[in-house]
Amino acid sequence: MTERTMTKADLVTSMLLIVFSAAILLMSLRMPTMADRNASPFSGPGVVPAFVGAVLFLLSLSMLIRSLRKGAPRLFAEDRAGTGTGDRSSWVRIARTLVLCIGYVILLGRIWFPLLTFLFVFLFILTFEYDTKVPLTAQWKKPLFAAILAAVAAASVFLVFQYLFLVNLP
Repeated sequence: MTERTMTKADLVTSMLLIVFSAAILLMSLRMPTMADRNASPFSGPGVVPAFVGAVLFLLSLSMLIRSLRKGAPRLFAEDRAGTGTGDRSSWVRIARTLVLCIGYVILLGRIWFPLLTFLFVFLFILTFEYDTKVPLTAQWKKPLFAAILAAVAAASVFLVFQYLFLVNLP
């Protein structure tokens, strides 16, 4: 992906994430609190989603500002005028990501969560890092590091949700 297409993608992505995170934040603030039961207000079901929504909103806003500073609107205007270079490879990457994510959602609950998460992360890394034009012997480290990273990610997510947040995962 070129710097030009990345800047344009950052602009569009940041705007979508701002809307998404604002919706998360608003919906989580509407959730019931535990204050009426004389419990800590930080133990309600909307605390973690509100925190995630707020952090996502701030990071998305930061990405929007960065893309505006890099001149993303000007790049879109140039492309409409026909002076920009068209890069369609990003659509292939989006399609790969969608296939992996939809497959993960379909298999969620049917396969043990840590195993499914391991496979998802492993395949995601290999999909974007492994070069099919280069022999396996020249890039044997990529699958190894993908497996290590996938194992750490799957174990971390499982342990944090199971034992820190006390959430039973499928």
